[in-house]
Amino acid sequence: MKNKMKLLMAMTFAGVISFTSCKKDSANTMDPMSMEIATEEASVRLANSGYQEEITNELISANGQEYYTEGTIEYKSGNEVLAVVNFETNSNENASLIQNGISTEFDLKKKKQGSKYKKVIIKPLVKTDDCDYIVAGIIKYFDYKTGAYLATIDYGNGTCDEWATKTWPAGSEGDKTWSAGTKTFSLDEWKSGGKK
Repeated sequence: MKNKMKLLMAMTFAGVISFTSCKKDSANTMDPMSMEIATEEASVRLANSGYQEEITNELISANGQEYYTEGTIEYKSGNEVLAVVNFETNSNENASLIQNGISTEFDLKKKKQGSKYKKVIIKPLVKTDDCDYIVAGIIKYFDYKTGAYLATIDYGNGTCDEWATKTWPAGSEGDKTWSAGTKTFSLDEWKSGGKK
């Protein structure tokens, strides 16, 4: 009887360990781009979704840059200006954010240590306190080593929802090829399952 109890306890312990290991492995199977998309950080933080975005000075990309080098975006609620993003800074790779009377700069060429991608913010990523998702913004992803364009992610127009749109060029890797395309996807799915 003692041997049976020991065997049962050992099997239970082994089952818990293997279940935990499987769960951990599946969480780590998210591909690198999915991980990047699901964990992007916002450039602009507002209290509520449902704000209005107004381009008050034309957005211009000069000298073949992927990001804007001139222009201004205002984020408003009614007539109240909540934040202003100005692309006319001393450094073309930065934009200034004016919010609550405080001016700060953020990098348009997002650099994240250990990332496989170079990223360029086309329109600032906006997060609101009343939403679990980035609600607006556009970011382009490039291969870190080759500089090849990989995809554009558009997080939407300020509405609090889980949806974003991925656009990618035709390409190939090894014996695998794919056509250019666009797909609207759930950020929840990408966070949990690593969709491509």
